[in-house]
Amino acid sequence: MAEAWLERWQEGRIGWHEDAGNASLRKHWRASGRTVLVPLCGKSVDLVWLAAQGNRVIGVELSQIAVEAFFAEQQLDFNVTDGPLRRFDANGADVTIYCGDFMQLDDVRCDAHYDRGALVALAAELRPGYAAHVRSLLTDDAEQLVITLGYDQAVANGPPFSIGDNEVLGYWPGLERVDRYDDTLNAPPKFLDAGLTEIFETVWRSAAD
Repeated sequence: MAEAWLERWQEGRIGWHEDAGNASLRKHWRASGRTVLVPLCGKSVDLVWLAAQGNRVIGVELSQIAVEAFFAEQQLDFNVTDGPLRRFDANGADVTIYCGDFMQLDDVRCDAHYDRGALVALAAELRPGYAAHVRSLLTDDAEQLVITLGYDQAVANGPPFSIGDNEVLGYWPGLERVDRYDDTLNAPPKFLDAGLTEIFETVWRSAAD
């Protein structure tokens, strides 16, 4: 998994990246004044959008190519602190990115969580450990927004992977489904080439009080 991820960034095969950010995040996010955990963040512009909503943003990314691309594209200077995971702190935005294995991050505590491309990037055997580690880094009252995909894996297989509702709720029982729509037009070309005709994006958010 790690080698394949790094190879994709080295070769520029990052079809999951959204240049304009994620529309569902902008529609459904409601937290301000929180510390937001964003695992496997890549160079997502969603980091600066979340910070602009008054949040402290903690991204985690394995590829240093992605981390440096984020700061270059957002025209942000940064400071670097060495440690088990190298820490990149932006100057001019409340964004920090830890570069390294997300599963080794253990010295942060966050009260919000945004996942658009992490859970769906992981094979089934890796997802329970990932979700457990996310829970270990979050407060009990953390606000969450998780976006998943659903499609027929008998026709095509990920990544990104199809994840059922029961699996999501098994990881985070406090979530509720707030949106679901046909995203076939944005499906990876390999899915369409394989004959997939339908793929849905589902948006999960912390249940209202």
